[in-house]
Amino acid sequence: MEQKKINHKSEILFLYETTYNIPNGDPFTGEQRYDEETKKILVSDVRMKRYVRDYLASHGKEIYVIGDKTHAEGSESGSASRLKSLQTKTFKSELEKEINHFKEIEKEAKDKDETANAKAAISSFSNALFVMKKCVDVRLFGGISTAKGDAVNLTGPIQFGLLNPSLNQVNLRMHQNTSVFSSSAEKSQGAIGTTTLVPYSLVQIHGWLNPKVAELTGMTESDLDNLFEALWYGTSGEGSSHSRSKIGQNSVLLLEVIYSGRNDKVYGLDRLIQFVPKAGKKGEEVRSMDDYELNFTKLLEVANSNKVKQVNFFTEIASIEDKLNTNNKFKKIEL
Repeated sequence: MEQKKINHKSEILFLYETTYNIPNGDPFTGEQRYDEETKKILVSDVRMKRYVRDYLASHGKEIYVIGDKTHAEGSESGSASRLKSLQTKTFKSELEKEINHFKEIEKEAKDKDETANAKAAISSFSNALFVMKKCVDVRLFGGISTAKGDAVNLTGPIQFGLLNPSLNQVNLRMHQNTSVFSSSAEKSQGAIGTTTLVPYSLVQIHGWLNPKVAELTGMTESDLDNLFEALWYGTSGEGSSHSRSKIGQNSVLLLEVIYSGRNDKVYGLDRLIQFVPKAGKKGEEVRSMDDYELNFTKLLEVANSNKVKQVNFFTEIASIEDKLNTNNKFKKIEL
């Protein structure tokens, strides 16, 4: 069955809460990423893509980047080895058609340099096509392979903000723990470790979907559905339970603002949802959703613009759903 192609431009907002954990540690220090001036924690695009990839891989999807490695790394020649083991007869047929097209270009070459360039184009294109057809994360996020004779550099249609700040301010809390490692049955050594925890945060991830790039990677509506499911369940629940430092996360709200035209854009979409603490509390004093409200007034107003065709959303919180349902452009989706 042919998959429906992406034909719309949109922006994505994904909100999730964290409680006494480390939402996104710095790889060099292990400490939570933090903006000292705004007192807001930061979560990187790489962290969010990792949630998505891990979730999709655990549900049987073909993934190019697994953990910190790619299929391009291995004892054989990168994704060429994957090509041998995963190609189907149908895929081979599609691949041969594309290679034959580039062979025609090669025939037209007048000297050896042009021939060599044409051959390089065939090799690069063949591997790129393989990755696009087989790996859902490449169709979503793009991918890079620098293996010898196997260079692939694809930009994906889905991109998240490089660093995404929490909606509330946070005071980090120092946490100490002890650990004991044994080198033998008779010898063991203990140590005290110190790290910083986030008592509570409501993180907002901002993303974009580019339909022109989606055409190049072959991203489909089914891939977008997989992305939304992986964001929701990979960040909380099943996904966060895989890591001690991520336990305590819950998905709150997923929004996709679909534009009417490919040149339409809402300015400052990531600043439309207002975080309002209750009972005179400050943002850093918040410890649960009982301590604040989310004000969607600006978002609901912007949705009435001619630039916005529809707003898809998903939440499991009835009070949020009731607020969004006051605007007929908002449509609840299923994950």
